[in-house]
Parts: sequence; structure tokens; C-alpha cells
Amino acid sequence: MLTALDSVQGQPHPRVAAIAAHLSASKRDLWMRIAAATGTPAPPDDAGLSRLGDWEVGAAQSLPAHTLTLTVPTADPDAAGGEPPMTVAALIRLNATLTGSRAAQIRRLAQQPRLA
Repeated sequence: MLTALDSVQGQPHPRVAAIAAHLSASKRDLWMRIAAATGTPAPPDDAGLSRLGDWEVGAAQSLPAHTLTLTVPTADPDAAGGEPPMTVAALIRLNATLTGSRAAQIRRLAQQPRLA
């Protein structure tokens, strides 16, 4: 993700900030759910996207193996029609996929010429 953000030169495309903010919020929400299910620390409140990325690598590596099969609700339990629960391992894979797709979006936007 950081490589994608580093590829943005000059005036960034307006969508870059929105994508980065959405990704940061999504990661924080996902890790809050994992922390609640596993009894592990939640992400730091003041972490930006870069620090959050570093934190989550350590958090994933420190998860005990038995926690990877725990199920985590994926939506508000009071919401109708929500997604079925997923395992911690599945959520971590989903997070990696989301991060990769958002990084690709940012790279594509960084390559687009900006007209004044």
C-alpha cells in the first residue's frame, strides 16, 4: 500500500484521499472485530494508514493459531440481511485482498495525468 501511495506525485487525484480514508476505516473496523473476538489488543486510535499497516502485520503474526478459526460477525448484529460470520483467518485474507485492490486503484489514479 505504501508503494502505491508513494507513486502519487504532485497534486493527487481527488479520489486518492477518499480511497485511503475508506481503507483506513475498513482496516480499523475489521481489526476491532477481530480484537473483540480474540481478546487481543485493538488497533491504536491515532494510527494513520501507514502505522496501521505496520501494526496489523504484527497483530496478525501474534494471533494464536487457535484464534484463526474463531468466527467474527461481519455486520451489525441488529441489521437485517447482514453477511454471515467469517473466521478470523478469512477476515485477514479479505483485508489483504481489499488492501491490494485499493493499492491498485491508487496506482492507476497516480498514473493519470492531471489537467489544471
